[in-house]
Amino acid sequence: MHELDGHQIYRVFRAGARRVLGVRRELDRINVFPVPDGDTGTNLAATLATAVESSRPTDSAVKTMENIADAALAGARGNSGVIFAQFISGFYEALTDAATISMEKFVAAVENAYTRSRSAISNPRDGTILSMIGDWAAALRTELGRAKNFRELLGGTLPALRNSLADTPNRLAELKAAGVVDAGASGFLAFVAGAHAYVDGGEGAEESLDLSDLDSGGEAPDLHDLRELKYRYCTEALVVGESLDPEAVRAEVSDLGDSLIAAGNRRKLRIHIHTDRPADLIERLSARGDVLQQKVDDMREQFLAAHARKYPIAVVTDSACDLPPEILEEYQVHVVPLQIRVGEIEYLDRRTLSPERFYDLADRAPSFPKSSQPSGAVFLRTYRFLAEHYESILAVHLSGRLSGTLEASRRAAEQVSAETGKRIDVVDSRHLSGSLGLVVLRAARAVADGWTHERILADLPTWSDKADILVSVRTLRYMVRGGRVSPLQGLAAKVLNLKPIVSLERDGSSKLYGKAFSVEANLRKILEMTRGKQAGRGLRNYAVVHAHDPEGARNLARRLEDALGFPPEYIMEISSVIALNAGRGALAVVSMAE
Repeated sequence: MHELDGHQIYRVFRAGARRVLGVRRELDRINVFPVPDGDTGTNLAATLATAVESSRPTDSAVKTMENIADAALAGARGNSGVIFAQFISGFYEALTDAATISMEKFVAAVENAYTRSRSAISNPRDGTILSMIGDWAAALRTELGRAKNFRELLGGTLPALRNSLADTPNRLAELKAAGVVDAGASGFLAFVAGAHAYVDGGEGAEESLDLSDLDSGGEAPDLHDLRELKYRYCTEALVVGESLDPEAVRAEVSDLGDSLIAAGNRRKLRIHIHTDRPADLIERLSARGDVLQQKVDDMREQFLAAHARKYPIAVVTDSACDLPPEILEEYQVHVVPLQIRVGEIEYLDRRTLSPERFYDLADRAPSFPKSSQPSGAVFLRTYRFLAEHYESILAVHLSGRLSGTLEASRRAAEQVSAETGKRIDVVDSRHLSGSLGLVVLRAARAVADGWTHERILADLPTWSDKADILVSVRTLRYMVRGGRVSPLQGLAAKVLNLKPIVSLERDGSSKLYGKAFSVEANLRKILEMTRGKQAGRGLRNYAVVHAHDPEGARNLARRLEDALGFPPEYIMEISSVIALNAGRGALAVVSMAE
């Protein structure tokens, strides 16, 4: 084999991807750099699998590589995955209009791929997958003078790559301290070995790729402590636009964190960064083009689950649950974000869309924003990861009458439970916002108190019955536009200048009552109703949540404390997905009876 046509270069990449899939669990196990989050193998395998499975070969080598490069950028995951996507993109760029790829052109393409990969990284480090790519380019140039075909060309580089991999601990202090080689570099060696197996005899090019468990998280090695996580969120996005400038984009967001990679071309850029400010990243990128495929992984949460979990039962909820971050972290509650579509862009609730920015976008958007449930793949990834570290999982979600989140979670839970044998129960809280928060908090505290899974599951319906939410809205316009209230009800309220109180029925559907003509009258009514519950069954706790009105929430909390004799559990701003219906200025009191 002296030249590669479009079908042959596709098989080279397919065989390499298959080899990486085969070793991805070992790569996850030794994952140390840049953070020990145990997913390098999974991310690298997913990137390569997407690149080959989402593209099709053609007779033309350059057209085939264009298809693979576009698919790799769209599907790139994680630090090593984004670097590999840039490697593929750089390889494609060097081919120009080649119908076939000679050995000389192949070596030149790898050299360009290395140059482009290195330039995509804000702070390249020696001893990583990037070093392995550079060493491969050098080894290919050396072998080119004596190799008679692609079998000899690729095979001749394997000894140099094995030496390069073995040397990674000497080139990167983090690896030496952990006593492992670099996971990304090891994955790249596996790719080259797979590619060589194909040109040597066709191995690995036709076999199907087993992608069934690529959404599971890996197990990080117990080698590092939490202090090494300088930033909390591993954030990724795909930017699509015209005349994108990777260097300019990288410079524009470089102050937001580290492990920054801007991979791609002038049409598409895959951004990867570790940051504490994912929403700021998305806002800046939005000025450059459409920001798609947003993904934010909480590395601190993943680390604690893997190495410092407090309890045997994992509690899961969604971002419609309004609980403060400090409470979520204290009880290690795992939150799956809902999505909010504004125009053509889908944001991750509370992760890439702050409440402040949400109101600005909602007011300016030509069509009203819409919320949507997390994808099944997100729930699969969440449950597979948690199943590796917990004895059982208990998920408590917003009302099934108001969202498809509950059903998506149940389907994923059933699949992962069948795969792992772990117990996963998914419960309809029949609530949302702060009342969902109090139900989840009660379940989390029961876990912390040592209650069994069965006992908590049995008591959850009763806790939901005891929870209540009373919302004072300034206008029903948001609820009408979001489909939660009928246009006729909204029109009547507007004509009569009514400020209704919104609550939930026992089945989780919304209801309206009250005939107040001012917000103050509404608040007095809510105070009266809450005082009545305290006088009746007694209140276990309560909280105040608000839609961009912190001063109003503090005043309401003071009035409640005077009336009830004890302070609220917390005061907080509601999530954007709840604000979508409540509207700016809404105030709510949520309570849990004894």
